[in-house]
Amino acid sequence: MKLIILFILSSVMLKASSPSDQFDSKVTYEYNVYLDVLNLKLGEASLSIKDPDNIDGTDVYHLNFNVRTTKLGDAIYKIRNKIDVWIDQETLNVVKQNKNINELRKKKNSETIIRNEKGVTNGKEFIVNKNVFDPYSLILILSEFDIPNNQSKKFNIVDAGKSRVIEIKNLGTEMIDTPYGNKQGYTLSPIKNGQPALKNKGDMEVSYVSINNTLVPADIMIKLSNGVIELRLKKIRE
Repeated sequence: MKLIILFILSSVMLKASSPSDQFDSKVTYEYNVYLDVLNLKLGEASLSIKDPDNIDGTDVYHLNFNVRTTKLGDAIYKIRNKIDVWIDQETLNVVKQNKNINELRKKKNSETIIRNEKGVTNGKEFIVNKNVFDPYSLILILSEFDIPNNQSKKFNIVDAGKSRVIEIKNLGTEMIDTPYGNKQGYTLSPIKNGQPALKNKGDMEVSYVSINNTLVPADIMIKLSNGVIELRLKKIRE
């Protein structure tokens, strides 16, 4: 799943937290999950920053992403997804991914380790570029990058054994409804031929607002195998 983001408020650029500010404190963003086409609530999701860790001598941040549908959601599109990601504290590049994906009747589990421009997923090796990111951690990391309004930037990402380049565009500012009030924010989206496009499975479009001086992913659109789900911020738990 991929996705994107950056920041401007009323022609004034929002100031993002530094990586240490953003990742050093444990926090969980809780969401309601909707089927985009029907605007029907299907379940709940969470994006959490866990305790820092160390993997083979590399200090890392640990992020967790969960999506789970309710009984009603199960009848339409059952999801039981759990994703854990560890990223380098200095570069924010991905070091390790654990993915447990259960969508409809398809289950897929994978573990990916990234070392020195080489990745290994479930024992299979592949080459990755320098400065490679995980698409789920990008939900938080992208606030560290200055993508001007209506401009785009390319990122190397790796997901479950596949490495590719995505281009992300800042679509500009807009008013975004949140549990903490109607706030002005901005949206980052993957693009194809210069236009927003949730084309590939895992593609994400993210809208950010500033809450308590921190850029928060308030709305997340995720492309699934069949259709698109929307995650709307419900609560921030620290």
